[in-house]
Amino acid sequence: MSNIVEDRFAEKTTEHLRGLASQSDAIRQMYFFDPEHENVPANREVDLFLEKQLTRTKGVVYKYPGRVIILLSYTCAANCRYCERQDRVGVGLDEEGRLTDEELENAVQFVAEHNEISEVIFSGGDPLTHPHGLRLACQQMAKIPHVRILRVHTRLPLQLPAKVDYDLLAEIASLGPTFYLSLHVDHPDELTEDVEEGIRRLRKLGAILLCQSVFLKGINDDLEVLTQLFTRLAELGVRPYYLYHCHPIATTMRFVMSLDEEVMLMSRLRERLSGIACPQHIFEMRHTTGKLAVPSDHWNVDLSHVRDFVGGEYDTVEVAECVEPPQPKQVFPLE
Repeated sequence: MSNIVEDRFAEKTTEHLRGLASQSDAIRQMYFFDPEHENVPANREVDLFLEKQLTRTKGVVYKYPGRVIILLSYTCAANCRYCERQDRVGVGLDEEGRLTDEELENAVQFVAEHNEISEVIFSGGDPLTHPHGLRLACQQMAKIPHVRILRVHTRLPLQLPAKVDYDLLAEIASLGPTFYLSLHVDHPDELTEDVEEGIRRLRKLGAILLCQSVFLKGINDDLEVLTQLFTRLAELGVRPYYLYHCHPIATTMRFVMSLDEEVMLMSRLRERLSGIACPQHIFEMRHTTGKLAVPSDHWNVDLSHVRDFVGGEYDTVEVAECVEPPQPKQVFPLE
């Protein structure tokens, strides 16, 4: 892992992805540095989703009641060009982001002291890049009576399928709390034969498989592409969970679709797909609190204004399509 602080969000790929990119323009756009749009200095100070403000002990983000996010590592096998954590991931902070045993003990203690927390979510970076920390944290969290769900979010099975530690995931699945494994898949070209075989192995471990995706202009902004993606995931036993509006920051604007375009595509998907294959369209509030479900065009609603989870009201265009949206009126309380 590097100690060098990068001056921009670094390009990082794998042999698996480089092979795919030679045949798939979608994969190339998703992973390879684009100097026309990305020649932007890294901003390590920004707090896009208040995760730094709402960090209770290192790595522990308590933003929504009843569940915490553990940012176990700032390392990924590859860097998605639309990453929402470009202030920490891919900017040379890998060692800083890798939680130590002592820091993990502090995280476990925090969860143990908050009886209302029933769900622990491991993210990053990619938690599978820190297998020792993930094993230790899951073993200890599973001993806390009020922790009923362990959830791991990963791209490793899509980026480096040969390196997935199935023994570790089987161990987590056997610990007691219900184990959810959430993959992040954005395009059918990612579902190669070896990736699909890996998904089948994950199902056999006893994990409940979910998928999160992002609307990406020029990559999956197409009804047929999305239909193929979510249909195939459902067939593989992966439940499409969230389909996000892409977060517009300086380096990602080329991927950002209008909310109206997304609503149209999402509405047509809802008409085509089985309920188990259709994800929930999510608009996540930046600089405030709320993952908001976007209504389809089957409803006559005003999408021009939005209210977050703590009562703040905002102009949708300012929040959804501008690099610097207005500051929040209030946030989820620290206690």
